[in-house]
Formats: sequence, C-alpha cells, structure tokens
Amino acid sequence: MSAEDSSQQKALQRTTQQLSTPGQLSPAAARAIYLGTFLIAFTTLALEITLTRILSVTTWYHLAFFAIGVAMLGMTAGATTVYLRSAWFTEAKLAGALAKASLGYALITPPALILILMIPAGFHQSIMGLMSILAIAVICGLPFYCSGIAISAVLTKSQLPMGKLYASDLIGASLGCLFVLGGLELLDGPSLVLLSSAIGALAAYAFASAEINNAFRRLSLTVAALLAVAVGLNASTMVGIQPLVVKGQLDGVEWHLLDRWNSFSRIVVYKGEEAPPQYWGASPNAPQEPVYQYGMVIDGLAGTTMRKFATNADIDHLRYDVTNAVYHLRPHGGAAVIGVGGARDIQSALLFGHERVYGIDVNPIFIDLLQNEFRDFAGVANREEVTLVVDEARSFLSHTDQQFAVIQMTVIDTFAATGAGAFSLSENALYTIEAWEVFLDRLTDDGIFTVSRWYSPTNIGETGRSASLAVAALLRMGVTDPSQHIAMLGTDMLSTLLVSKQPFTAAEIAALQTLSSDLQFTPIIMPGVTADHAILAKIVAAASPEALTQAVVDEPLNYAPPTDEQPYFFNMLRLDRIAWDKVFGASDAELGTGGGNLKATLTLVAMILTLFVLALATIVFPLLFWRQRDDAQRAAGMSPGFVYGAVYFSLIGAGFMLVEIALMQRLSVFLSHPVYALGIVLFSIIASTGIGSYLSDSLPLTRTPWVFLYPLIMVAVILIVQSALSTLLVTMITASMLVKTLSAILVILPMGLVMGLFFPTGMKLVKQTNAAEAPWYWALNGIWGVLSSAIAIFISIYVSVSLNFVIGAVCYGLLPLCIIGMMRAQRAFTARRPALGAVQEQPAVAS
Repeated sequence: MSAEDSSQQKALQRTTQQLSTPGQLSPAAARAIYLGTFLIAFTTLALEITLTRILSVTTWYHLAFFAIGVAMLGMTAGATTVYLRSAWFTEAKLAGALAKASLGYALITPPALILILMIPAGFHQSIMGLMSILAIAVICGLPFYCSGIAISAVLTKSQLPMGKLYASDLIGASLGCLFVLGGLELLDGPSLVLLSSAIGALAAYAFASAEINNAFRRLSLTVAALLAVAVGLNASTMVGIQPLVVKGQLDGVEWHLLDRWNSFSRIVVYKGEEAPPQYWGASPNAPQEPVYQYGMVIDGLAGTTMRKFATNADIDHLRYDVTNAVYHLRPHGGAAVIGVGGARDIQSALLFGHERVYGIDVNPIFIDLLQNEFRDFAGVANREEVTLVVDEARSFLSHTDQQFAVIQMTVIDTFAATGAGAFSLSENALYTIEAWEVFLDRLTDDGIFTVSRWYSPTNIGETGRSASLAVAALLRMGVTDPSQHIAMLGTDMLSTLLVSKQPFTAAEIAALQTLSSDLQFTPIIMPGVTADHAILAKIVAAASPEALTQAVVDEPLNYAPPTDEQPYFFNMLRLDRIAWDKVFGASDAELGTGGGNLKATLTLVAMILTLFVLALATIVFPLLFWRQRDDAQRAAGMSPGFVYGAVYFSLIGAGFMLVEIALMQRLSVFLSHPVYALGIVLFSIIASTGIGSYLSDSLPLTRTPWVFLYPLIMVAVILIVQSALSTLLVTMITASMLVKTLSAILVILPMGLVMGLFFPTGMKLVKQTNAAEAPWYWALNGIWGVLSSAIAIFISIYVSVSLNFVIGAVCYGLLPLCIIGMMRAQRAFTARRPALGAVQEQPAVAS
C-alpha cells in the first residue's frame, strides 16, 4: 500500500468516525442552540438593514448597497474560518465557540458603528476616495465576520437536525427584518445598531447555556445590560452617537432643531431663520423679501423648506414659482399633492383657491411634523380643506374614488436607498407608464397632472424622459395626438410639465403664453408650436408607441419611458453611448445629466468586481493554498464529488438571491410602498423558506426520484410566479392594501417553501462524503448570494426585472446534474467503507 493510499484511508476513517458517533445533546442544550441560532440570525439581518439605512445618510445612496454587499463577505470569511480551523469547532468545543463568536459580534459592533459615522465617503475618482470606501466596507464586515462564524459553525458542525437548525436561522432572520421596521419608528439608526449588538450578547448567553458555562453567561448578560443602557442614553439625546460626516461634509448638530429616523429616511429640521423665500423655479420678478422658514433635509441630500402660513400674504410669493403654473389654469376643483414635505405645494393650492386639498406622503415623519410640532406654523393641518394622508401616492390614488382638477408632483427625488438596495429608491414606482395612467385616471374631465423636474437649456435630461412618459401614458389611454395635451414651462434650472386629460384649448394656451411673458418663464413645449429642442419635438410628435421608440432610440441618454418592468426613471445611462476615454478625470459638470447615473453604475460594476476578487481571496485561495491541510485532505477536497457539491451550493445561492431581488422589485411596485416591499416580501420569503427547511427533515428528499423532482418543481414554481405577477399587477393594483398584501404572501409562500428544501438536503448529501468541507460549502453559498444580488440589480436596470426570474430558474434547473455527481461520489465512498473497517450503513441516497 502506498503512502498516499494510507493517508487517504486515514482521512476516510476520520470522516466515517464522525458520521457513526453523533453527539448527544440534552433537550435543554438543544433548545439553547436553537435559541442562540435564532438570535444571532435575528440580529445579523437587523444590523444589515439598519446599516443600509445609516449608509444612505452618510454616503451617496448608490454606495449604501455597495458597503453592505462587501460587509456580507464578512459572513463568508467567517464560514471560511470555520472550514480552515475545524479543530476550534469540534463537538466538545462547539457551544463555547458559538458563544465566543456571538459575544465578539456584540463587542465589535459599537466601535465599528462609531468609525462608520466618522469616515467621509463618496465616489471620488481618487485613491483617497476609493480607500475611504474600502475602509467602510472592511469595518462593516467585522461584525458580520463574527456572526458568520457562529451561523456557519452551528449549521455545519452541530449534530442537531439540519432542517430545524436552518429553520431557526431563517425564522430569526425574517423576524429581524420586521424588527428593523418597527425599531426605526422608535429609535434612531445608531441606537438600533446598539440594540442589535445587545441581542448578539443574548445569543452568546444562549449558546453558553448549552455547555452550562456560568461565568460566560454572566459576562454575556453584563455586556447586554451595558449595551441596553447605551441604547437608552443615545436615544434620549441628539448629541450621542450620531453621523458626524454626511455626504462627505461635517454635519453640524448644533444647527439641528430635531432629527427623526424611520425605515424610509432620516429627516433633519434645522433651526428657523429669516431668509429670502425658497423657490424651485423662481421668476426673475419673484419677491425676495425675507420670510421665516425652517430648512429640512432628507438623508443629508434632498432639501425642502417649511414656511409660516397664517394668511395668504405670508405665502403670496409662491405665485411666482414655475412649479405652480398649473394653478393659473385650474385655481379651483380640488388638488392632490404627491409628496407633502414642508407643505409648500399644499399651501400653493390653498393660496390659489382650491376648496379641497389632499396631501399624500409615503413618509409619516412629514405628516407627523405638520400635525404636531409645526401645526400652527405651517398652518395646513388646521384647515378643514386639507386632508393629510400617510400612504404612497400611487397606492392611495389607485383605490380612492376622489377626482381632482390638479394632481401635482414637484421634484420628488429623495435619493434615499431602501432596504432593497441601491437604485431601489422610494420614488421609483411614481415614474412609470402604469403609475401615470393611474394619475391621469384620477383627474376630472378637464384635470391637469403636473410634474416638475430638473432642467438645463443645454442638457434636457429628466425633462425629456418626463415628456416621453407623458406621451406613452396618453397613448395608452387612447389619445391619438398627445402633442395637444402637453405643455411645459421652465426656468434655467427647472421645468414644469402639464399633462391635460383633454386637449388644451386656445384660451388655455393663450393664458400659458401670457403667464410666460409676465413672469419670464421659458415656454419649452406649447401645443401647436414646434419645440426648440429637437428631441422634445420628436418625442411630443410621436403618435404611436413605435414612433416614440424611434424618436429616442439614437439619443445619447435613455429617454424611453420607464415601466413597472424597468422602474428606473433616474438612471438614464446608455452603456453603449458612453465615451469611456473622456469619463475618468471629468468633472460633474462635464459629465452632465448622466454623471450621477454613471457614478452609480460604475460603483455597481466596481462592487461586482470587488466582490469577485474578495470571493477568490476568502473562498478559493484558502482552499487551494492552505498549507496546514495534509495531502489526503486536499485530494479528497478536490474530488469530483467535491466539485459537484461546490457547484450545487453556488447555484442555490445565486438562484435564491436572483429570485428574491426580482420579487422585491416587482412586488414593491405592486404594493406601492417600499416598507411593505421590505417587510412583506423579505419577511415572507425568508420565513416561508424557514418553514420549508423545517419540513425537509420529514421528507424523503435524499431518495430518488424526489432528489431530482424537487429542483424541477422549483423551476416550474418560479416560471408560474413570474407569469402570475404580470396578471396580478394589472388586475389587482386598485385593490385594498389588505387584499394586495394577502395576494403577495400567497404568491411568495409556495416559492419559499420549495426554496427551503435545497440547503438542508444539499448538506445531508455532502456530509456523507465530505463532512469536513461543509463550512466551505456554506461560505460558497453566501458569496454567490452576495454576487448575485449585485448582478440582479444590474440586470434589472439595463435589461428587465423578469430576466432575473429566468436566470434563477436556470440555476435551479441545473441542480439535477450536480446531484448525479454527488450521488456517484457517495456510492464510491460507501463502497470503500467496508475495507476500512467502518460500520456498514445504508446509503442516504438510493440509486
């Protein structure tokens, strides 16, 4: 017998011994392990979402998801540590190792938070800018590294039933999602991070209870108590742990009157001052006499103001803003304002004489401020004519029976990232053809829908896309000549689009021309007059969807109207039209309208490449070059069965994330509320996957034909759901929120149940031959999940959301090929075990 054969036999004997002598845990110890797993998964997802919210404040919105994506590599690195240092996680040491990792998570999170809040970051084309991003990513990853060790070790080293363990992990994660939604209503972002850290200490206490380590339990409880005290102190003052640098600038807390956090954004109200009135698009004739007003900022970037309103004289200057051009045509009949903010547009509707005004805002903070702290100052909540509604505008207008003479949407662009990731902005669902159809349908017969967007005479940008959206929506409604329904006035910085349900009359056109002359607005588009800008002239003249497509197909920016399938109004970049040789080193002014889109896209691409490189560093290189493993282990690790197992876990990680991102993006439009998308979709899919995992222990999933059948069932479910979503979005968009919520859950539930079968079944298969490699499989599953989340967003922006469903289905459809290879490896392993003197066992997979 050769030395190589002898070493291989020894390796197989060690694996066989592990399989034939499972550890026995008392019921109390088992419950402690399940509870610890639940708590560490709970706090890990809560921290992930809360950090996304914090990073949306401190950095640019497209960097929030970048940092979190790289941070999730921390969990992967933790899994790799479990794989490489398996001696630390033997059966006798496992509970103690889990407790230490969880306590490490609790202790490292607060200092990591402080560093994140102190480091200025942004996408700068400089080494320092990139270094700051990398520093934030590494710091974000430290807590996840600790929790990754705990989760990976418990799932791959514990002798408890895999299905129940994985279910504990997933149920904890799903409830952690809901915890953030409720927690941010009560606490600020940094305080919620501290609370998540305290929960990590409780997880350490639970794991320590499994081995009855009283000293470590007392230490864990002490840390949890101290962190709970820190939460109370930080939440009760504005000068505690708060962002020091926001969007690359020092955030002067001394200027804050108050700040509020929730799952949408962080709202800061600055101390009031006498200053010239704030305008969006001021006439050169606009009054500049100082008024008393409060500045308000959303996530450190999007600003608005709140001004005093006791009599019409206080707000008469609003007549001189181009955003209010519509009220010169429709001064009565009822108005709906999308995006309340500081109540400026509500005040405008009242100023011109509307007897009924609805103010609709998705963010409850604004409504609460107007109804409480600034009730008398803003002067709108006291008015009988005003109804303030906390809802997403599309959702509210889709099921209300109210009709309005004016629906106004002024500069709605908070650029606040949601938990769904970068580019998944709160306002995406407002700028699609389907949304504008809803808005036009809620107008009275002579009503006007008005939208104001940023504009430059030399760079049409969002103005062109707004016009394209208007034409597409009118064509959908059966209008044969959209040019007679569209007008646009502007200033040097802003354009205001007016879309009339009926063709503009000669008198209305004359009134707009007079208004432009009197207030020196620029008539950008006027019915019966060819627009000066060639692209606008072509867009407005389009009399069919095909003509509209041809009008914009050759333009350097993407003016095509967004749809629910591609709801990315703010991304106008066309990758095939970029002069790449002129991009790097160019200023923001030189980049023009697409500059921000380009930065965000380059960040997304950089994130994908960074994740790929880090995946090699944390997953592949340790496997290939870890020198403390003997030759037999390396040979076993690179066996055909090992490769098939690696591909299997890569595919289920990628497939799950592609489908999850697609579901969140499609159903966020259907539910018309970013928080509902996060709370309902993410919670439902993770929870239902947990239930499926729990059920997997009772199903014959490792036997033929079931082992080949359930991947095919998954493919069928994905394709059916993809098809059903299109029908659901069309037929039920006007249903009540309760009905839509129940419908979304019913769509998600069967998909999640089947998804929950793959990981525990895969672990059962690979543990028959490569038990020592299980942590590496978990790491590989995680890294492909992270990579695929970034890829899914890229696909959604530049191709379509539905393509993610198709690619996800392909991932699951390839699994039977991997299973065949894993079964062959298992049969070969079983055949060799009698020669090693092992106890003969029945194979887990029947051929």
